[in-house]
Amino acid sequence: MPTQKTQLNKFVWHNITDNSEQEIRYLRDNFEFEPTHLTDTANPPLRPKIDFSDKYVFIVLLFPVHNRKTGIITISEIDIFANKDFIATVHKNEINVLQDLAQKMDNEPSKREKYQNQPAIQFLLDMLENLNLSMYPILNHVSWDIDNIDTQLFTGHERELVSKILAIKRNIVSIRKTMRAQKNVLQELHAQSKNYFNASKTDQQFNRIINLSTDLWIQLENHTATINAIQESNESLISFRLNDIMKTLTIFSVIVFPLTLLAAIFGMNTTQGMPFMGSFGFWKVMVIMGVGTMFMFGLFKKHKWI
Repeated sequence: MPTQKTQLNKFVWHNITDNSEQEIRYLRDNFEFEPTHLTDTANPPLRPKIDFSDKYVFIVLLFPVHNRKTGIITISEIDIFANKDFIATVHKNEINVLQDLAQKMDNEPSKREKYQNQPAIQFLLDMLENLNLSMYPILNHVSWDIDNIDTQLFTGHERELVSKILAIKRNIVSIRKTMRAQKNVLQELHAQSKNYFNASKTDQQFNRIINLSTDLWIQLENHTATINAIQESNESLISFRLNDIMKTLTIFSVIVFPLTLLAAIFGMNTTQGMPFMGSFGFWKVMVIMGVGTMFMFGLFKKHKWI
């Protein structure tokens, strides 16, 4: 079973890297967690939230995971059960911050020493702060993708940019899902932390993490506004080009229409009363059609339709 237990002087960290039936059974047998919280852990609700039971705090947080090969950002959930005696984290082992933390706590004595005599809330806050800090590189990637598309806007590749713009918007939507309610969760945890962790002198770090969350949201809103503006500009360029093509086709069809009508008339299977049926009749008709074309073209130029 993918479970790592780190025993420290003041608390124990249980790091569980899956939420399958075996891991849920482990939580049920070793802790007095409420069934609804275990159900949420087994079946992720995909929304950040915080619940306060009599003996512990249950926190659900979402964080983005960036796939460098595909460029796609997905959502990974972290479920946290915590009080002053233990912290249990349940996740899919997809987030680098938690992977690195687990590895360092297991292999680096200096890292264990840092938290050996620290309260559980200090470990939890450091984890949350590092998780938020890890989102800046992801937002940087989004910003670079937006800048790259911005430089291609007026290069005649508007149709190719449509899929790239939608890919960026999909990634932004994924990040927005993770960030939408995180600030509220942190504020509620701050308000109730003294009741569950007997914590003191944590206000400064709580405020720092909440400010980080606010700053990340502001950057995300800026990226959202920028990509929306780029999409509108790109759609306007596509619409302009389509209108220009339709205008050209319409002008061509109107100019050609009299010629088509004249050709249809002289194509009738009648000879009585039909002019130009003698010698050089074909060329006379061609001259009339040419004059008609020039007349229509001059008329369009006069009215500045072309």
